[in-house]
Amino acid sequence: MFFCRKTFYEQISFAKKYQRATQKHKKEVIFNLSNSSFSSTAKKYNVSYHTQRKWLNEIVSSLVFNFTKEEKENTPFVLGIDEVSFSNHKMLTTIGNITKHRLKGVLSSKNKKDLKKLLQSIPPQVKSLISEVVIDMSSLYLFAVNESLPKATVVVDHFHLIQDANRRIDEERILLQDIYKRKIPRYILTKNKEDLTNQQINYLKNIIKRYPELHMFYATKERLREMYKLKTKEEAEKQLRFIISTLESTDDGELISWGRTLSYWKEYILNYWNSKSTNGFMEGMHNKMKLIKRISFGFRNKKVFIQKVMLSVLITTLLLPQILT
Repeated sequence: MFFCRKTFYEQISFAKKYQRATQKHKKEVIFNLSNSSFSSTAKKYNVSYHTQRKWLNEIVSSLVFNFTKEEKENTPFVLGIDEVSFSNHKMLTTIGNITKHRLKGVLSSKNKKDLKKLLQSIPPQVKSLISEVVIDMSSLYLFAVNESLPKATVVVDHFHLIQDANRRIDEERILLQDIYKRKIPRYILTKNKEDLTNQQINYLKNIIKRYPELHMFYATKERLREMYKLKTKEEAEKQLRFIISTLESTDDGELISWGRTLSYWKEYILNYWNSKSTNGFMEGMHNKMKLIKRISFGFRNKKVFIQKVMLSVLITTLLLPQILT
């Protein structure tokens, strides 16, 4: 019998050239990684950490900041821009389609240049579909959006506005604690007024009586909360003007500064009443990111963290159907 002494090979659709694993196996490993750590996945499939990272990058990288669905749907949507803590003071920027509840991607920094570059890279057709952009009171976000999406309406997320009010109250509380050398409870000042019990209401009155400096901070927070219960933009504008004028007429530098901040962001705060858009979905995604951190025992590499976050978002719509078929 004659042999040609040449290696026989045949190209198959489910495995690329020179690869030792099929695409289905890769996706099965990465699917397991969505709710497990790299170490537990390595033990289960005998696949090294570096190989897992390589496969994760192959599968997820092309889907980050991909607006193909929005382009096909061709319907207006609201874009949400928010920030989440990675470690210590390192912040990441999260971007999502609020209307369709889709996380589009996570930027590895909170940097105007990076955000502007990303927004400018969005296809022109998709840009024209972005009706509103919801942000917190960050000048960095505001300038990037105004320069890259000039036709979109900017809305300040009302949860962040109340969060900012609670932060200011807490800063004043800590300052007074240092001055008087007495502990002042935080929860009683930041809790919603209607959620307080009768006993807590009396306790709050005693605290404000003892520390009158806290009164205007607390009253302003509650007035802002009342403003968001108003039905029309005109009513809200009247309430906001009153809040600003009250703050600016005090002799407290911190309250005057707060009033000026609200005055600067006034237009964008009031844009909430156009369609009541919020970053609630983005906040939900941030909670999911914290869970991913716990499952994976923390991250040192931002890129790996972002890819695992995107994997958890895309798992049910992309990987699971392909693995089951």
